[in-house]
Amino acid sequence: MSANHLAPPEPLRAFAAGVFRAAGADEDIADEVATHLVAANLAGHDSHGVLRIPQYVGQIERGDLHPAARPTFVHEMPTTALVDAGRGFGHFTTAWTLEWALGRAREHGLAAAAIRHSTHIGRLGTYTERASARGLLAMVTVGNAGPGTGLVPPFGGRERFLGTNPWSVGVPAAGHEPFVFDAATSMIAQGKVHHARARGVPLPPGCIVDREGRPSTTPTDLYAGGALLPVGGPVAGHKGYGWSFASALFGALALAGADEASAGDGGPDWPVGGVFLLALDPDAFGSGNRYRALTGAALAAAESVTPAPGVPSVLVPGDPERLSRTERGREGIPIPAATWAELEAVAARFDVPLP
Repeated sequence: MSANHLAPPEPLRAFAAGVFRAAGADEDIADEVATHLVAANLAGHDSHGVLRIPQYVGQIERGDLHPAARPTFVHEMPTTALVDAGRGFGHFTTAWTLEWALGRAREHGLAAAAIRHSTHIGRLGTYTERASARGLLAMVTVGNAGPGTGLVPPFGGRERFLGTNPWSVGVPAAGHEPFVFDAATSMIAQGKVHHARARGVPLPPGCIVDREGRPSTTPTDLYAGGALLPVGGPVAGHKGYGWSFASALFGALALAGADEASAGDGGPDWPVGGVFLLALDPDAFGSGNRYRALTGAALAAAESVTPAPGVPSVLVPGDPERLSRTERGREGIPIPAATWAELEAVAARFDVPLP
């Protein structure tokens, strides 16, 4: 296992923002993306943190990511919208679209939006945390599906067909921190495999198979033609497969705004998918205050359940991230040596000092 560097959060965020500005992003875009990445590290989700910086830099240099691009509306109605990210930073576009949805949900009770031409949008829980902290419910998913797409085969299949297609749900609560659930529909997120490889540690059993379809715990096997398995494994993998496919089909609403006259022979434009988000105001269903009191009581009741042997306490979705923020905010963010070396190369490339 490689040693970790401990980085203080704010200098690390400033470094990330400096790299993105040097790579061509406007200041507000660079700040949003950098804040998102370091927030993921603080929450304990290193797979979506600063280890992504070299990935984004490579995408910019290849022309796959346009750092200065800003979102635009393709269609906008009182409660629905189709947004084009212009191949810009997905974090910025999704945050911008969420703000629109929250405002419309306050006005109309609910709002939904789909985003097309997006790049990686980061940790989905960041968006649902923002919504629930302001008293609204939110759901966010991003997915894609199609022959040769992603790293996940359909349940019972061998070839890759799906992305990791995560879902996140945020629910506000009174007297308790919000409920925030965020998970991939694969047994493990690709970024966590990346992080395990950087740390030099094996994966838990049942997460991946090698290129021959044999179970493996070696992270490099995924990148040598292997595959991630859907949530549920060999017994209940149909459940993860179903949720994954649903993510892609909800995200495909982002493709519904294409000009049908330019769709060629009418065949699918693989992959199918995109970003989809929904915001709800509980006040539209009655008393929002009573609703938030009920959810707070339900969360507290779950935490009061007697823990199983060997388990310190029962947690609810959102608790692990809050505990991690407290610890890492005090002690610093651990960065594996392999990831640190990649960041050093980026720092030298853009003449932005590491903290």
